[in-house]
Amino acid sequence: MQVYKKYILSYMFVCILGVLLHFTYEWSGYNPVVGFFSSINESTWEHLKLLFFPMLILTIFQAPRSTKKDSGWLCSRTLGMLSGMGFIIVAFYTLWGITGRLIDIINIALYFVGVFFAFLAQEKVSKEIISLGTSTCIAIWIGLTVLFIIFTVHIPNLGLFYDLQLHPKSI
Repeated sequence: MQVYKKYILSYMFVCILGVLLHFTYEWSGYNPVVGFFSSINESTWEHLKLLFFPMLILTIFQAPRSTKKDSGWLCSRTLGMLSGMGFIIVAFYTLWGITGRLIDIINIALYFVGVFFAFLAQEKVSKEIISLGTSTCIAIWIGLTVLFIIFTVHIPNLGLFYDLQLHPKSI
């Protein structure tokens, strides 16, 4: 359990910022620029922003402190972030499939568990000899940022993007 203490502040930062990002679009008066990094509706895709952008900000601030010894740090963070997002998607749709309904408290808990899972996966991957290469990892972060912006403006007609308040039975 000792090894995970170093992640407590990072976990808290991502969770708190993610919760705030759930509301910033509305608080901004529905500013479209704020919508690029905040949840604009209740779709699963939009809620992935709540994990992705806080982790991106955290990564940008922590990257200068990573050393050559931690050369795989960015890749382990990238794989952790992807794992957390994947966990949220799989867990959400699994629970929805089992219960047949949306339960807000469970969805909120899934977010917090997804953030935890991201840091857990980061830690596990950092101990392995897995490296996608720094350029590939940076490309993943940039690519996802671009996709979040594009799919905020041009929402695909796919279940992952459906506003579940408007279409709770659509998926």
